[in-house]
Amino acid sequence: MSQLTIGIALAGYGLSAVAAVEEPAHIDWGVVEVTPLAGLNIGYDDNVFRNGVTDGLKDKSSTVYELKASAEFKAQQGLNTYAATVAAKNKRFTSEQDADFTNIGLDANVHQELNSRNRLDVDLGIGNYHDEGSTVRGTIDLSAPEYTRTTGRLVYGFGGKEAMFRTELFGGYNKQDYKTSNGLAEGNDRKTTELGGTAFYRFMPKTDGLVEIKQCNLDYTGVNNAGYDITSYLVGLNWDATAKSTGYAKLGRRYRDSQVSGVDTEGYTGWEVGVSYLPLEHSLIQLSTARDYGLESDNPQDATFTQGTSTEVSWKHGWTSRISTRVEYRYTDEEVQSANGGALKDRTVNDFGVGVEWQLRRYATLGFSWNTIDRDEKALAAGQTPDGYSRNVYMLTAEMSL
Repeated sequence: MSQLTIGIALAGYGLSAVAAVEEPAHIDWGVVEVTPLAGLNIGYDDNVFRNGVTDGLKDKSSTVYELKASAEFKAQQGLNTYAATVAAKNKRFTSEQDADFTNIGLDANVHQELNSRNRLDVDLGIGNYHDEGSTVRGTIDLSAPEYTRTTGRLVYGFGGKEAMFRTELFGGYNKQDYKTSNGLAEGNDRKTTELGGTAFYRFMPKTDGLVEIKQCNLDYTGVNNAGYDITSYLVGLNWDATAKSTGYAKLGRRYRDSQVSGVDTEGYTGWEVGVSYLPLEHSLIQLSTARDYGLESDNPQDATFTQGTSTEVSWKHGWTSRISTRVEYRYTDEEVQSANGGALKDRTVNDFGVGVEWQLRRYATLGFSWNTIDRDEKALAAGQTPDGYSRNVYMLTAEMSL
């Protein structure tokens, strides 16, 4: 495994990340390795319901306690790996106890090297989760909407990794079924599916040209005509040019087909770019940007959707063998549109986070993080209500293994 791959694995967490044990120990159950982890976070959230409208929920703040536990079960046979992880999270708000929730989920992953030219990756998941920051019925019921999520993803690769030609076929599935309370669903049941394929042509060492076609489908099973299909035709590059840099860049056309009758197909130019750079063994910089349709309706009842650009940059640096920091920033600029493509609202989101981690022992890490979000909306059509807010979250974190 290259230094860059290891760096990306260590940095592969989002803006709300907590401290992570660097080398957790495991228990051997024959051919199966069991790795347990536990974490405790204590902090403060100054906008629990992520609300900026004066309706009784604006700027509700609270001390937050978060307890996490997980166990990974892993077996390996040659280049083939088989893993399953069960994880639970309990989150409590001292001043807004109605918003408390507990999530629990099970994920399974299989990587199968069938032979030198054929490989298969399968990911499956099921669990009970909550829409944190949302409420079931405004100020009447402050509980976080609860749902069961079922996910699956399959990637089949044909052709050697260093071959001139190779292809990948992929598919994904994500279904959310919301709990019913007082005869009403707590959210909008939805299902998303993805199918596609990518063809690679190696025209230089460590550099591939690519052509990708994929389709994403969104369906709200309880709301008529709320979903749509997004079909993308992309061309670009995929490179692992040096031991310090890897990335991809794709550019092409995206088309949206609405379930609403009488609405024509619309299209525009989109892209996907991702770059990882490891200037030092202990320092990783990552940049990604995409221009796409949002794969969720902004309001399923009137079939609105979003279209825009998101950009994220992060830097993780190890100052000593025990102390590391991270700085992350995400910017989103999108437009909320009606079913037929008319502009309704303009939305920008600035999301900034910093954190420091201290490796006390091989099995114990302490950390502190601060995350601030500013969401600004402007109405572009009559009758639209802007829904902006600001939010700050401060967390002290601790994670332990064996």
